[in-house]
Amino acid sequence: MKEFPEADSLDPKIEFPLGLTATFFNKAIQIESTLQAEYAIYHTKTKVFEARNNVIVKNFTEDQELRTDQLWWEEEKERIWSDMPVTIITEDGTTTGDGGFEADQSFSWYRIRRNRGQMKVKEQPETP
Repeated sequence: MKEFPEADSLDPKIEFPLGLTATFFNKAIQIESTLQAEYAIYHTKTKVFEARNNVIVKNFTEDQELRTDQLWWEEEKERIWSDMPVTIITEDGTTTGDGGFEADQSFSWYRIRRNRGQMKVKEQPETP
């Protein structure tokens, strides 16, 4: 971890050149999700993390995984997003978003932009 305080920089930050793993807990203090990246920067003024290089978010409650090359995590709003292509893997299939995504930090809900993919779909019988 390298710290670049305000006196040394217009953008004070903490750099994680060897990567970062963040663990998110639910109210029952159980692990809900994790975020891993090979490199990260915490911008101390804006309280925003920038994660880069092989970024993986796993939600253990929903059994889903997100992969991208860059992700932003806004700590105060508990929100993550990216404008880079993303891949979301669930037990029902894989979806790719070429325009990025946004989600809550636990990755329990998300919105994918310009998505495509294959998923299992249950057919419903037609009602007369």
